[in-house]
Amino acid sequence: MTTRQSKPDSNRVSDQPNEMASPRSGHRVAETSSGQSHPRPRVEVLDPKPDRLRIVREISYYVIPGLLLLVIWWLAIEIFEIKAYLLPYPTDVLATLWTERAQLLQEGWVTLQESLWVFGLAVVVAIPIAMLVTFSRLAERTVFPILVVTQVIPKVAIAPLLIVWMGFGISAKILLAFLVAFFAIVVNTATGLASLDIKMVHLARSMGASTWQTFVRFRLPNSLPIFFAGLKVGVTLALIGAIVGEFVASGQGLGFLTVVAMGSLNTRLVFAAIIAMAIVGVGMYAAVEALERLLIPWSRTSERGRMDALS
Repeated sequence: MTTRQSKPDSNRVSDQPNEMASPRSGHRVAETSSGQSHPRPRVEVLDPKPDRLRIVREISYYVIPGLLLLVIWWLAIEIFEIKAYLLPYPTDVLATLWTERAQLLQEGWVTLQESLWVFGLAVVVAIPIAMLVTFSRLAERTVFPILVVTQVIPKVAIAPLLIVWMGFGISAKILLAFLVAFFAIVVNTATGLASLDIKMVHLARSMGASTWQTFVRFRLPNSLPIFFAGLKVGVTLALIGAIVGEFVASGQGLGFLTVVAMGSLNTRLVFAAIIAMAIVGVGMYAAVEALERLLIPWSRTSERGRMDALS
């Protein structure tokens, strides 16, 4: 019994697509029985190298300017022959940072505590005022001008009054720093709450949302990026206000240490205290920025996308 092998039918059209190279893009395309060519979807594999390069690039943005500043500092002393009591060498300042580290840490901790107290108080007071100004036209016309007046008055000018009223305790310092910090938080919070498109409000109300639901689901998430921008400004102003308060009404803190060092012409300790202030300020700013990334990561992603598009 013989078996016949069936020959492939050359007239039969294969149902399986044939792959061919696209003449323009070079990608593999699939040709179906109807003769139409459909490009196959490309599967992109995420490479961690671009993220590493981006991290290195962001770090270099801070390291390179710092190194340039140190070089310019050193060259200025050498070229213009500046006396050490006017401008010490960077190495002398770094040595003072190490030898006086205990005192700098102690005074820096006092300044950090004062700044955090001021920042927390400013946030607690600023948010209700911003909501009142946003949702009440009467408050906007009466309360907001008073806030502007308190902001334009130089804080150093009212410092003697605060000392007379409250003495040289911590109350005068906190109130002075509070007046410096809270206005930026009020303005940014009110701007964020008022930035919601009125069409979104009408849409929410047409769907039966109450005023509270509209606030929680629409107005509050929309205001968070601007609110955190105000927090980042306010946290730095809180540190500045605390240091100004230590200049005029304190017996401790980095500001007081700077005044004492200036009285004895110890410029190395002055520069060491300034560096300690910068470290405290950068740490507080980084903490607020980390909180922003944790709570609203979508805002950071969209901002990064816009920056990448511009670059």
